[in-house]
Formats: sequence, structure tokens, C-alpha cells
Amino acid sequence: MRMIVPSALLLVGLAGAHGEGAASTQPARQLDQSTLGLMALDKDSESDTAAEAYLGDGPGDLVRVKTTAFAGFPLALADGTVMMWSTAKRGDKQVARAVFSRNNGLAWSDAVDWFEFPNREKAQWTGGASLVDNKGYIHLFGLEYYQFDFKDRSKAKSPLWHARSRDGGKTWDPVHDVPFGFGYTGSSNNAFQSRTGRIFAPLSALSNRRTGVWVSLCPYSDDNGATWKMPSGEVAINTGAADWYESGAAEPVGIQLTDGRIWLLPRSQDGFQWESFSSDDGMTWTPARHSRFVSNQSAMAVLRLKDGRLLLLWNNCGAEGLPPIHWGNAERAVLAAAISDDEGKTWRGYREVARVTTNAQVSYPYVTQMPNGRLIVNAAGVIATFHPELLSRTEFSETFDRGSRRWSTLASEGVSAVGDPDGGAGKVLKMVKPKADVTSAACLNFPFGRSGTITIALRNEHGFQGAHLTLSDHYDLPGLSRDACFPIQINPKGRIFLNGSGGSWLATPGDLTPAKWHELKLTWDCPNHEALLELDGVEIGRLHQYVCTDGICYLRIRSTAATIDKAGMYVKSVKVTVSP
Repeated sequence: MRMIVPSALLLVGLAGAHGEGAASTQPARQLDQSTLGLMALDKDSESDTAAEAYLGDGPGDLVRVKTTAFAGFPLALADGTVMMWSTAKRGDKQVARAVFSRNNGLAWSDAVDWFEFPNREKAQWTGGASLVDNKGYIHLFGLEYYQFDFKDRSKAKSPLWHARSRDGGKTWDPVHDVPFGFGYTGSSNNAFQSRTGRIFAPLSALSNRRTGVWVSLCPYSDDNGATWKMPSGEVAINTGAADWYESGAAEPVGIQLTDGRIWLLPRSQDGFQWESFSSDDGMTWTPARHSRFVSNQSAMAVLRLKDGRLLLLWNNCGAEGLPPIHWGNAERAVLAAAISDDEGKTWRGYREVARVTTNAQVSYPYVTQMPNGRLIVNAAGVIATFHPELLSRTEFSETFDRGSRRWSTLASEGVSAVGDPDGGAGKVLKMVKPKADVTSAACLNFPFGRSGTITIALRNEHGFQGAHLTLSDHYDLPGLSRDACFPIQINPKGRIFLNGSGGSWLATPGDLTPAKWHELKLTWDCPNHEALLELDGVEIGRLHQYVCTDGICYLRIRSTAATIDKAGMYVKSVKVTVSP
């Protein structure tokens, strides 16, 4: 459930303008003047010492929008203007307001008050989904929130409101509620229009079910938002939760596929986004099932791009915390993006487009595509733009040009970028364990691949106390004991072990010599659930996929020292090539 509280502005560093950027084997893309202008205002983003995360592969991949302090829901209008809108209080009144950009976010207008909300006692008017329909009408949605009762759900009250402008925002039809057959919804995340002209406003409703109390619904309009009808079908899933008010099919988003089906994606509490389909324009729905997308209690965003491809944004995270990181922040520590050119059959990318570096979260993404092709995203106050090309890349290289900023080390200590121990010009990642009761670990995101190769240049030092390396399809706090897909261990003597049956570890003939650089190469094949492991060009083992996933997009490295490890290990480079 989305609680009605102000979102904290999270500081997430993004690739910017200056310097050569992190190493990439992909050809550079020409950046337009608007993007270059935004990058010029983010001059510290290329620093190798900044505290914020470095996302993308080089300058211009992801750029923070620092040209306005207005944090609203983004929407591209029919004339090419990009707006962000939100709600605000004006004395005893509540209004909808917006800012506008005609140059892809480089400059924004002053905030304009669009309309006042009805003066209803105790009502809190909040924003959410927005849409420009096939007639160019602007539609805004949000919550008319009154209360949530944790003891008596029948007293919870939060209708969905809708407002419409038929003249580009000059005038507005009266705000009215959208009927959905229940008294409470927790969020408005998405609105879309099908080819028949039907407009959908997906939401979840607090029902009287004992298990899975949230049900997903799609109220609809067949007259461009003049009137609304209650849905005849609902999507329910019997997922429980530690807190009853988090169970079920919550906060859905939807889109129409080219075959005519409506694809609905609710969030759940069992570690996955769910999905359901309608073949009759939203009247009935198939039984819900797990989608391929790992996520827990976190809403998505879905968008059809101008070139016809599908874009998804979601919290691609596990849900377990590790002090001091609360589990509720662990499950929203990163925001990932993926793209599909075959209507969701396969996906590319899984790239981080936002990541926290403190005990915070980045969540509830809203996205639109600007005239220059870049996407502008607002997620819990983080506003950034990126080009969908980032999600199509198949090669990745990390040589620590940006220090350790591409790695997540949440809840861990002892990981830093230092000078090459051999005196070389570049930097390397050093991993030691300074405290016995605090993990030393790091993880790195790269392009998603069903098959691929990862090559790691690493070295252990004299006194090294052991390490665990693995690959995964989602983010977990790096210090958690997760074997994931293709786990290996290196013992204190430098011997490499593979995961065996029953929790056993099987020795390979591979040994690391202390204070010497080695090349560890793993070639994975998720469709066949296997991988080949090589050390310095020699095969040392074959791995069966321990946790079966559709593909891989994360490397995790964790110290296995039971006490302090002052010697540790170094990582000089990571290179990845994938087949989506």
C-alpha cells in the first residue's frame, strides 16, 4: 500500500558530462543540445570520489534533471511539450499545478495552478497517473484520500479522482470520482487507451477477502473520459503477507499488446510481479500468474515507446534486509529498466536507472518519452532522463574509472577503489573486512543475458580469508548469504570450489597464487542451466545452475572471513558480453 506521506528526495548520481566516462565497447551516440545542457549542470557526476551511484556506461547515458525543483508526474503532450504535474495546498485550498518544458527538460516554466479541487472536509488530494488520449485530451488521476483504518477496513476511504482538459490545459471539466465498486484504493500508477478508444485507469481495491485483500481492477471510459464504468472483472491472487493490508494483487499497471490483449501487472508480496491478460478489452481476465520480474511490494511503470517497443521500470530487488538497511528499503534499493521489441516475449537491459547509497529507497516510477527520444522518469523525487539505447547494449566493461561508484556496498564495509598495488596508473577495487560483525561485499549490474561471458581480473593477498562469488538476475544486499545462480567459493588457500549437492562444495584444480593477478572467466547458458568456469584460460569446472533464472544481470562478491580480514583481495576489471 502506498502511504500518503511526502517522498524523500534521494540523491542518486547519474552519468554526466565531463571526462571520458566508464569504459564501454559500444559506439558513442550523438547527444542532442538539450541533453548536453542538462549534463553541464551535473558537473560533479564524473568524479571518481562522489558518494552517489554512477549509472550507465558513460557520459549522457543517464542525466539528472537539475533545471527545476518541481518534482511532479511527467507527461508528454500532443504538441511536444513535456510537463510535470502534482498537487499542492494554497491556504485552505488544494490545487493541481504543473511546469512545462519545450526543449526536452533543459528549461521549465514557472509552476502554473491548473484547477482547484472540491473543498471536502478531511480530503487530501494527491496525484498519480496521467494520459493524453487519441483526441489530445489531457487526463489526470489521483487519490481523494481520507483515512486508512488498520482495525476496521470498512472505514478506510480513498476514492480515485479524474480530471479532463479538452483544450490543452486551458480549461478543465469538473473533478469527479471514478467508480470501482469499493471504498479504498492506495495508488494511481498508470492510465492507457486501447485501440477501440477505451481508456483504462488500473487500480487496486481493498476488498473483504481474507487472503489477498487487494484486488486489481480496470475502471474504463468509452467516451474519452466524460463518464466512467465499473469493471466487470477483477484480478485476485492468494498471496499473504506479514501485514494483512499488504496482501493480494496491488497497484497494477497495464498496456495493450499488438495482438489486442490487455496486459495487467500487479505487485505482490511473494517476490514477483504477477500478470494477467484480457482478450475482450478489459472485461474479463485470465487467472493471474507469476511474471518473470523479481520484485516485492513495489509498483512498476510500463510505456509503449514511439518506435513501438515496450519499456518496463521496476524494483528488481530481493526483500531481505541486513542491518542497518531495513527490508522495506532493501526491496526498493534499485530501479531497473528493460525493453522488449517482441511484445514482452524477451527483454533486454535490466539496467539500473536509479540506486540508493544510504538506508533509503527509490520507488513508484512514472515515465514519459520526450520529443528527443529520451525518457524522463520521476521515482520518489529522483528525476532523470536516459535513452532507451542504454537497454539494448550487450557489452559491458568496468575498469574503475569512476572509483567504486558503479558497485553497491549497502550494509557492507571495507570496499573501496584504490591505486593499483603494482603501481599502475589505474584504480582497482580493494575488498577487506575491517569488522568481524559487518559484511564486506559488493555487487555490480550489467546488461541482462540469457547466455554470456563474464571475465574478472582478480588477485588475493597473503592472509586472505576467503570469498564467495555468484551471478544473479536481481539485486540483493551484497552481504547476504545468497548462492544464487552460479556460485563459486575461494578458500583462504586460494583453492576454487564449485557448489555441489546438499550444500556441499566441490574442489576444482584451480588455485590462486597470492599477490598475482588471475583471470577468472565464467561462460553461462541459462536455457541449458549450465556454465563453464576457466582460470587463466584453462577449464577448471562445469557448473549446474543452482537457482534457475531466465538470465543474468548481477555479479556479487562477498568476503567469507569469519573474523577480520585485513589482507583481502583486489578486482582490477570486469568485462561482460551477453546474448539477450
